[in-house]
Amino acid sequence: MNNILFESKYYRFWYEHVDLTAKKYVERDLRKFEKYLHLRGFEGELDFDRFHASQKHPGSFRPIQQYFIDQFVEYLRVDYQATKNVMYNAISSLKNFFKFLYDMELIQHNPMEDYPNPYYNRPIKNTALSKEECLALLGAALKKDPFFRQEFVLIWFMLITGVRNSEIRSISRTSINLESRMVLIIQGQKNDARSTSITTALSEELRRYINHPNYIAWKENGNDKLFFRKNKPLTDKALRVILKNLCMGANLSRTVTPHDLRRTAGYLMQSVGMNMVEIQRQLGHQIMATTLRYIPPLNDLAKILAQKDNNSALIYQP
Repeated sequence: MNNILFESKYYRFWYEHVDLTAKKYVERDLRKFEKYLHLRGFEGELDFDRFHASQKHPGSFRPIQQYFIDQFVEYLRVDYQATKNVMYNAISSLKNFFKFLYDMELIQHNPMEDYPNPYYNRPIKNTALSKEECLALLGAALKKDPFFRQEFVLIWFMLITGVRNSEIRSISRTSINLESRMVLIIQGQKNDARSTSITTALSEELRRYINHPNYIAWKENGNDKLFFRKNKPLTDKALRVILKNLCMGANLSRTVTPHDLRRTAGYLMQSVGMNMVEIQRQLGHQIMATTLRYIPPLNDLAKILAQKDNNSALIYQP
């Protein structure tokens, strides 16, 4: 198949359902992406849900990941020698294309959810929370439910580990070792995994949480997911509703997204002295360039983390 993307079910469905004026510009950038697929040796029918073959488990596959998009962007910058305007348009086109596929349920995973576009001519808005905002969010969760404290544990877990939206919703109770303070994070469709660490304080809170009667009742019904809502596994929509309500309870001036918590985790890791390699491993980035997008210049970091008080150790302290 010469036109691996343009003859795919994804492109055909997209072409039939998008506005005519949008096609012209997006198609131009999809051609660049298709050329890159050929350069990487892709052949046959395109399947974004079975895109990467697992080296550890022959015959197993996982969805297209963000690091592949990073590599495509690097190809445009270095080999294609694209201008900033071309880079911006290419990233925007792919973001729109993959969002459409995800919204139409043609793919199970959107590799460009919250993907930054640093080639825009205006500075990228920093969406990280300050320590004061982190504590306000945690305080609102604790006030809302001081007994089971599920939302408190959820937010704290995301701030410590920096896990992705999809990852936090798939974490199981059995993937956490409270003694070693290590968490096994499944990536994609349960073929490849990585580990991340948690703090001692969070480990102790997790022990209390999974031994609470509410969680025990959930577990005894045959459920293994760590987080749930209304007796169902946590969904993307439910997670965003939780954050929206907590932001209101914390009197924050904006609504925080799951990706904002992931970005904040990277900043918090840097603030306690973790080096870039450690942060890259904790966040699960394939290449360092991705990690560097999560870390601001040091003068900006000083402003972000300027708020100090005795409770700051609650957020990130090994």
